[in-house]
Amino acid sequence: MTEETESWFGKEWIDNDAKALGVYVALLILRFRVRYRTDIPVLCREESLMESRLKPYLALFLNDEQEELKEAVDTGKGFLKALVAHTSLPEYEDVLDSIELDFYEMFKEAYLRHVNREAMAVKLSDSDVAPFIKTFLSDVASNRFSKGKITTAGSSILLTPFGDFIDFYGLSEDDVRRFLEILRESGIMFLDIVPAPVLEQDFIESLS
Repeated sequence: MTEETESWFGKEWIDNDAKALGVYVALLILRFRVRYRTDIPVLCREESLMESRLKPYLALFLNDEQEELKEAVDTGKGFLKALVAHTSLPEYEDVLDSIELDFYEMFKEAYLRHVNREAMAVKLSDSDVAPFIKTFLSDVASNRFSKGKITTAGSSILLTPFGDFIDFYGLSEDDVRRFLEILRESGIMFLDIVPAPVLEQDFIESLS
């Protein structure tokens, strides 16, 4: 991480779970789902747009904890502003990558504490879905799926998950839609982004 990054981003940004989740979800969205040159100026100018991107996913982790959800969303929006204030456009990707890597353990611990295991305690086509998620994550970790960008820490965005689920697992289109919904609700994958913490072998092995 550069000295400039160190001067504005530190552990105080992520010293509780709500703040860590706010920064991490914002970081992943910015890393994978934002066009830096055209989208970031609009997101900075119209805060409600960034909030509308963050809130649906942060709400999955924080459920009905309204104060924590507000803190997470506000921290995520603040993170975007600080990134833009202290980083030039050509450096955005490298700085986001460095922050994820340098503070990965804190992000991982917060993220995995809030993965919704209850959302995985369901069935898909009359079979328990948790072992299926375990297979999916193992396949992502082994690069069976087509990926776009990949961060140094290991987060990635899948290019064609809908078609891959049909081709690899023989799922019907309805089952694919339901499986994608389960992955989103549980925090395993959102916006086709698979965060690095859920690809940790210990986490994958904990699924049954």
